[in-house]
Amino acid sequence: MRVVVFQGQYGLFKKEGLDLSMPAIQTCLGLYAVSEQHDYLLCAHFDSDIGLQQNLREIKNTLEAKNINMSSLKATVFGGDGKQSYVRCSPPSSHIGNDIVSFIKAQGGSAEYSNEYYSGVIPKTFNFHYQKGCGISEGQNPKDFSGASQQAMNLAKQRMRLRPAEYTLAHAKMVDVSRLY
Repeated sequence: MRVVVFQGQYGLFKKEGLDLSMPAIQTCLGLYAVSEQHDYLLCAHFDSDIGLQQNLREIKNTLEAKNINMSSLKATVFGGDGKQSYVRCSPPSSHIGNDIVSFIKAQGGSAEYSNEYYSGVIPKTFNFHYQKGCGISEGQNPKDFSGASQQAMNLAKQRMRLRPAEYTLAHAKMVDVSRLY
């Protein structure tokens, strides 16, 4: 199954047969998490700290609906704080990554944050990809966007019309795109 997760979106997907990419266009941080006890991959694409705790609770609820506890997750949060990330995000953005890690750890999960890969509108953006394993590459490749749900793409385009600094709480609400794939 081909899946593309854009900024402001998250999803929980069965790993078997999954071909997923999470390309940064102008976003800040990515999250991926695997559970050794379950055959699922969680991906989330954060672009604001507005409503962050509410978004994290929604993600937790999505996991729990599939009988997955955050305590079973091994999560990696990446991106932000590179020079180019300031074009899109309010500096500094590492606090967003650290807040996400703290939330997951408070739920008993394992999480780490790295700003090795950052996002921006100039090259050296990240793309998380999953196909029989997790990886992060730099730069944009048109194939990273292929196979996206049209509805997920339209939601991302609407979100990108505003800078995160212009978001209201309603704009910052992340969308679960699991059902679109």
